[in-house]
Amino acid sequence: MIEVRAYQVKPEDVENEILATGSILANESVELTSEISGRVTRINFREGSRVRKGDLLLQINDADLQAQFNRASAQLKLAQDTEARQKKQLAIEAISQEEYEAALNRLNTAKADVQLIQAQIDKARIQAPFDGVIGLRSVSEGAYLNAGSRIATLVSINPVKIDFAVPERYQSLLTKEQPVLFRVQGESEEYSGRIYAVEPQIDTDIRSVRCRALCPNPDGRIKPGAFAQVRITLQKLEDALMIPTESLIPDAQNQSVFVVRNGKALSTTVVIGLRTADKVQIVSGLAAGDTVMTTGLLQVRPGSVIKVTELN
Repeated sequence: MIEVRAYQVKPEDVENEILATGSILANESVELTSEISGRVTRINFREGSRVRKGDLLLQINDADLQAQFNRASAQLKLAQDTEARQKKQLAIEAISQEEYEAALNRLNTAKADVQLIQAQIDKARIQAPFDGVIGLRSVSEGAYLNAGSRIATLVSINPVKIDFAVPERYQSLLTKEQPVLFRVQGESEEYSGRIYAVEPQIDTDIRSVRCRALCPNPDGRIKPGAFAQVRITLQKLEDALMIPTESLIPDAQNQSVFVVRNGKALSTTVVIGLRTADKVQIVSGLAAGDTVMTTGLLQVRPGSVIKVTELN
């Protein structure tokens, strides 16, 4: 007689969960830089403050540009008046078509000059491209900026993105709007989000597929750059027949278990399904109430007399 421990099969609700590591990203992030050269005449933001889209953050001296704009505007007004007179004279055939077209070309050139200077004036005004929190500044009022000089970083952190990867074998179970739970390092609170995008191709270096989820962050507690431990529920099964993983006996073709029936060991072939950390789903081969061995598998042979010392 061989003494073993065993497990009685019973239906249970089970979730197929996987864990992944990831990083917190800002929803939007941009490094603010100057497109033109010039001296900083005004800084309109406080470091670490919230700003709104379109807010003026920094002004570069545009006095020369404003003078050029005024001159170009005057030339535009003159060109408009000239074109209007020439158009009337053309109507009574007092001038040729070529003379009128020359006046029209001068008008279009004057318009383009005004637009070009206005574009340069706009570049002297650094505005927030979206709502967000502005970081530490790299310039001071009165400093001279070159084109491309860094000013500060602007991030939008409500919501935040969670960037993570899961093994490729789970890719078919990932869907948009799928819930995820995660914790950030140093905090006990668990946050929830939803997957909004899945990379359409697999990363061949790590055999994983990248995913991104969004999580509301109205109070700004979740900081971009933080490490995240992500938990994703891929499947939920009701009344699944589960047995401990250690009960399985794999061979070349099949999986089997030893069922204790009438005090003897009976080898039974099973078909498995979902796996969790310590259990496996039995799709066929067992029924609720069956008793499967969890220890002594190497000593037992079909027909061996069995004594169950512990039934879980």
